[in-house]
Amino acid sequence: THQWIGTFSGPGNGDYRAELRQALQAITAYAAALALPLSHVIMRVDGLYGNTAPVREILSCQCGVIGRSKQYAWLDLPEVQSRLQSPPDVQVIHPESGTVRDLYDCLAVPLTAQGPIVRLLVATHPAGDHKPTVGVVRKETVYELFYTTLPPHAFTPSDVLQIYLHRGSFETVLSDEDQEQDPDRWVSRTACGQEFWQIIAQWIWNLRLELGQHLT
Repeated sequence: THQWIGTFSGPGNGDYRAELRQALQAITAYAAALALPLSHVIMRVDGLYGNTAPVREILSCQCGVIGRSKQYAWLDLPEVQSRLQSPPDVQVIHPESGTVRDLYDCLAVPLTAQGPIVRLLVATHPAGDHKPTVGVVRKETVYELFYTTLPPHAFTPSDVLQIYLHRGSFETVLSDEDQEQDPDRWVSRTACGQEFWQIIAQWIWNLRLELGQHLT
């Protein structure tokens, strides 16, 4: 729908764990309002939520999820090490950067002794001259981790990677709101007034989309 479903603000960089819980509540409420089963919802989350504790919270929502992990200790799990000894499932080339990645699909990996069990996708490519901004380097190879609950018979390893990496295809939609409503402009002399303006701007955007749909 291209609608905003939540607005969370806080001092500094905010409280990302509290904001995650608020976001999960907003997503489940939005799905309920549209009569969408949670099993039909896919959330994409950034590496900030790539540790075990946030992953547990996300999985408790019972939605599908694709996320990047920064818990590189998962590479040392026996299931993952065993999979890396075999040939990759597929090799993909990023259409913009030209980066060639080998993808290893680890179908059932327990993130701790008590769970949860997720599907872990390991993407590797040769290390360059500069330290990569994402991933960890081991023996001149860059390793990136992605976790998901999506079933392999419906989403291949390359599907999972493309859905995550091609986030720009939907982030460009956000520029429409910026251009048409200019919500970033200053309208208040106080922080709380400016935050209130941001919330109102997003609600009005949702209302415009809803009215436009009815008109169509």
